[in-house]
Amino acid sequence: MTSLTGPGHGLAGSPELRAATRITAGPAEPPALVRVQAWAAAAGPVVALAAMLYAHLLPGIGISPLTGLVSDYALSDGGHAAILVATLALAWSCLWSAYGMAQADPARTAATRVLLIAAALGLVLTAIFPTDPTAGVSTMGGELHRWSSALVFTGLPCAAWMLARNRPEHPRWGLLKGMALVSGLLLAGFLAAHPAALTSDLIAGGSYHGLLQRLLLFSDMALLLAVATALPFTGARHQGRNVPVTSSG
Repeated sequence: MTSLTGPGHGLAGSPELRAATRITAGPAEPPALVRVQAWAAAAGPVVALAAMLYAHLLPGIGISPLTGLVSDYALSDGGHAAILVATLALAWSCLWSAYGMAQADPARTAATRVLLIAAALGLVLTAIFPTDPTAGVSTMGGELHRWSSALVFTGLPCAAWMLARNRPEHPRWGLLKGMALVSGLLLAGFLAAHPAALTSDLIAGGSYHGLLQRLLLFSDMALLLAVATALPFTGARHQGRNVPVTSSG
């Protein structure tokens, strides 16, 4: 048996050799640890959704789902614990996703991890500092709550987009980019409809800005769930090897 790639062989590097070379490839199997981290991250938005629905179904709260903000539930006796659980569950998901990306693909997910950790910090701050209890009265805690919320609402869609960009063509990454775009559009609509915005009166935003915020929250929960389910595939590589064809001589 003589190899076509042997020293001094005239066919080395020739088109015939390249045509005869077989390439075997297959996606690398994600580590078991990353799969566990993905499950842990996915649990966060599920728990948050359940806690949020519980807060909305509490009797006697008196907060309109159209005009009242979700942060108002944290000021009520029954809804405070539910909103706290929902907020911390989302922060949990952000941190687990960032940790899993550091294990699966630390090079390509650095920017995404920074944004997820920043969003987790913003969520914790919104839990520590509730919104102002009285309309028109601004406090330091209320300002921290508002800026922390802005960090969360902008950071999550940006993180999802950064994760999905420059990935191989696959419905998984296309869906993630689409969800990030929807979340960004909902954020723009909520900001435009907020009573403090100059555009609110033009679009009658005061009558439905609470509904837009709820849609934005549900969108971000779905976004975190999608990021968690994509976590095992963030470090996927196609590992191949060249198998030269040999002939007997």
